[in-house]
Amino acid sequence: MIQRFIYSCLLLLPITVFAQNNGVAYNQVPTNAEIIELLDVDNYPELEAIQNNYKQGNTEQAIEELTRYFKERFSERYFFDWKNFENRFSEYNQMYSNREDFHTKDAEKHLELYPAKTQWKIGFENLKGETVTSYPYRHLTRQHKAGSIAFLYHYTGDKKYLDYIPDQAASLNAAFNNNQFEIIEDGNGAYEAYRAGNRVWNWLLVHQILLASDDYSTSQQLEMIRTFLHTAAKLYHHNPVYTEGNHQTRGMSALAMLAFLFPEIEGSELWKERSLNRLEEHLEKEIYADGFQFERTVHYHIDDIENYFYPYQLAKLNNIELKPIWETRIKGLFDVLLKIAMPNKKAPVLQDDTGSPWAEYNEIDNTMALGAVLFGEPDYVYFASSKVSAEYYWYLKPEQQARLKSVQKKEPQLGSCELPETGYFIMRNGWSDNDVYAIVSAGLTPEKPDHQHADMLGLQLYAFGNVLLPNYQVRYYLPDFPEFKNSWVKSVALLDSIPQGREWKGNQGGSGFGKFLNLPEPNVLAWQKNKEFDLFVGSHNGYDKEGVKTYRTVIFVKDGFWIVRDQFVANGGEHTTQQVWQGHYDEEKEGTHIRSVFSNGAGLEIIQLGGTADKISNASARGKGRSVFQKSFQNQTSWTTLLFPFENFEERLMIDDYNEFKANEWNIVSGINSPVKTNAKQVIYKKEDFILLEATELTVGDKTVSVSSRSDLWVTLREDKLEITNCGIIEVEVNNTPVKPGETVSL
Repeated sequence: MIQRFIYSCLLLLPITVFAQNNGVAYNQVPTNAEIIELLDVDNYPELEAIQNNYKQGNTEQAIEELTRYFKERFSERYFFDWKNFENRFSEYNQMYSNREDFHTKDAEKHLELYPAKTQWKIGFENLKGETVTSYPYRHLTRQHKAGSIAFLYHYTGDKKYLDYIPDQAASLNAAFNNNQFEIIEDGNGAYEAYRAGNRVWNWLLVHQILLASDDYSTSQQLEMIRTFLHTAAKLYHHNPVYTEGNHQTRGMSALAMLAFLFPEIEGSELWKERSLNRLEEHLEKEIYADGFQFERTVHYHIDDIENYFYPYQLAKLNNIELKPIWETRIKGLFDVLLKIAMPNKKAPVLQDDTGSPWAEYNEIDNTMALGAVLFGEPDYVYFASSKVSAEYYWYLKPEQQARLKSVQKKEPQLGSCELPETGYFIMRNGWSDNDVYAIVSAGLTPEKPDHQHADMLGLQLYAFGNVLLPNYQVRYYLPDFPEFKNSWVKSVALLDSIPQGREWKGNQGGSGFGKFLNLPEPNVLAWQKNKEFDLFVGSHNGYDKEGVKTYRTVIFVKDGFWIVRDQFVANGGEHTTQQVWQGHYDEEKEGTHIRSVFSNGAGLEIIQLGGTADKISNASARGKGRSVFQKSFQNQTSWTTLLFPFENFEERLMIDDYNEFKANEWNIVSGINSPVKTNAKQVIYKKEDFILLEATELTVGDKTVSVSSRSDLWVTLREDKLEITNCGIIEVEVNNTPVKPGETVSL
C-alpha cells in the first residue's frame, strides 16, 4: 500500500486530488490511470496484476484486462446476463408485439434532437434548430430513450446506434471537464439526483445490452465505466443528508446499484452505506403507516415502487442483505394500490398524476404484475396483466416471471377502507364492473405539498363501467397546468368563487412545474363503515380568512347511491357558494336536477334535495366539462345533494314531484311527508332504515328521540331497538347521551 501511494504521488499526481475521501472524486472525471489506481486490490487481489501491468507501462493491455474483468462481473451481477442476451432478446420480441417499431419510434424522438456528441448547457440549438430550454433539457439529462437506441442496434446491426450512447456519455464528461454543463444551484443540474439517477438506470441497461456485442470496444466500455464512477461520486457528494421527495430517492436508488455493481472501486462501500441509509430514511419517513407514498399521487407512488424495486432486486440477486423495512414497506406500496383500486381494476387520478394528460384513471396492471412476481399474492394477480410489462421484463428473472402463471388470482375481499395518514377514504360495495365506488380526498402533505391539488374534500365516483365524477391527469409544461391543479376541475364546494389553491409558484428551473403556497388544511371529523352505509364527515380551513367554516358529509348507501351535504357557516355578510361537479350534464329541472349519460348508456343523476340553486352554469377546459350550482346566502347555508348512478335508460330517475320520489327502493321525501314523526327537513328511508337530515326530534312507536341540536342521523330499527348514528358536523346529545360525529348510540 505504501509503495502504491508513493508511486501515485510521483507518477500520477492528479490522483491525490481524485482519491480524496478514500474514493472517486466528484470534481473531476476520472482518467484511466485514476480508475486503475482506485482498484481495491486488498479485497480483490486478482486485480493487482492489472494494476501492476498498468504501472509497468502496459497501459492498453491493462485497460483491456480491466474492461474484460468488469464485463464478466456484469454478467454475474446485473439483472440479466448479457451472455444470454440473444436468447432473452428473441423471447422478448416473441412475448411483446411490435417492439422493434416501438423502439425505433422511441429512439428517433431523441436521435432527431441531439447529435451523439451534444452540448449540456442550456441555450444551445438542437438538430431541429430549436433552442433547448429547461423542459427538453430535463429529458436529455434523464436519457429515457437510451435503452431504445441500444435495442435499435440489435434490430438493425447499424453500428451508429452502438456508438451513440458512449459518445453521448463522452460529451457529458467533456462538458463537465470544461465547465459547460448545468449546475444544480441554477435549477437544471445535469447531476441533480433525479436526473442523474434516471440517467444511470438507463445507461446501465445500455451498457449491459451492448456488452453482448463484440463491436462494443474497450474504449467505449471504459468510457461508460468512467461515467458511472464519476456520477456515483457526484450523487454521493450532493446527498450527505436526507432531503424530502422522490428526487433524492431516485438518485440514491442509482447510487446503491452502482455500489452493488462496482464493489472493487475504493469508496464504493461509502456509496453503499450512504445510499442505503438515505433510502431507508425515505422508506421510514415518506411511506406513511397506511402504505401510501407521502406525495399522495399514484404517479409518484408507482415511481417510488421503482425507486426501491431496482436496488431491492439487485441486492437479492447479489446476496446483499437489506434491513426488514425494505420487504415490509415495498409490499405495503402494492397493498395500497389494491386498497384504492376501482372495480374496473384501475386506480383513480390523485394529485399530480402525469402519465396520460387529461386521462380519468391510472393503469396499474403492469405495476401489480410486478408486485405479483415479487410477492406471489393472489389478489395482486387479480389486478395484474397476463405478463410483466416489456419495461420490467429485463429486470426480472424468468423464474420470477413464471409466478404470474403459477399463482391463482383471487378477487379481493376488501370492502370500504381508509388511508388515514394519507387522507383518502374509499367507499365500495363490490368488485364487479357494475359495482359502485367513491374516494374522498381529505389529506395534505405538510412536509412537501408540491404535488398537491386543490381538491380538499373532493369526491370521485365510479359505477357501471364509468368514472362518473372524474379527476384529470396533468402535464407540467402545459400552460393550463395551474388550472387543472386547482378547484374548478374538482368535485368540491367553493365559497364566493374562490378556489382552494392560492399563491401559485413555478419552480426554479422554469420547466412548467409549480405548486400552491396556500392550500386548505383538512380536519376529518368522522369515518365509519358498515354493511348498510359508509359515512365521511370532514372540514377544512380554506375559507377561515373570509370568516366562513365549510364542511362536507358523504353518506354512501350501500344499495348504490350517495347523499352529499355541503355546509357553510359564516360570521355574517353576504356570500355565494358554488358546488362543482365534473362531467358533461344536461339540466333536467331548472336549478335542481342535472344528468350525465355515458357511451354505454349508464349515467349519473345529481339532484338538489329540499332547495334549488340560484343558477346552474356549465364550463369546460380541454374538453373536460363541469356543472356548477350556485346560490347566495347570509350566515349559513347548505347543499343536500343526491348522487344517483344508473345502469341504463330504464333505471334513470323520472321525477314528477321532487318532494316525494323513489331511488332504487329508497323513498326520498320532505320532512312533512315522513312516515315517522320527525321535524327533519328531509327523510330518506327504506323499511327500517332512515336518514334524517337536520333533525332534533323523532318518534318511532313508543320510542321518542330528542337531539340537542339539529343534526343528520342514520336511524335503524333493530328488534325493538333504535340504533342512531350521528352523521352531523358537531357533537350532540341524543336523549342526554353525548354522541360525536360518526358515533352510534342504541336506545
